[in-house]
Amino acid sequence: MITCCYKTMRKYPDNYIIYEGQTYTVEWYYTEQGKIPGYEYFLRIEERVQNRFLYMVKYLADAPREEYLPKTMYNIEDKEKQIYAFKPADKRFFSFMFRGGKIIVTNAYRKNAQQMTKQDKGKLKAAIKYKEDYIRRIKEGVYYEKGK
Repeated sequence: MITCCYKTMRKYPDNYIIYEGQTYTVEWYYTEQGKIPGYEYFLRIEERVQNRFLYMVKYLADAPREEYLPKTMYNIEDKEKQIYAFKPADKRFFSFMFRGGKIIVTNAYRKNAQQMTKQDKGKLKAAIKYKEDYIRRIKEGVYYEKGK
């Protein structure tokens, strides 16, 4: 089991950092209302899947920039919008990379079929919306004000 901040986050859900690695800092995205969709999903899944997700996060965050997880664990889901997904078991945690060595985990869902279903695509659209909101709030200089 990885010792990571998720145990701390259960006590302090305003903390949005998942893991600070040697290469990347991985964070939960949070809405203007203070909701953390990916974290809320994370809390509802089995502990073994939580641990698998955290292993993937730690591995990627500590790996050199040229090294990535295998596609079976981390894959691009939307090339145009640059949305990726961590893939522990049948769960998908959408994320995107941002300047300054950040990976932002937006939301998650349980994969329903081999190909993306309409419901799955709705979750991907939400991830794109969250990325756009994150970028807008960063540009406005207000994103990290609420999370501190």
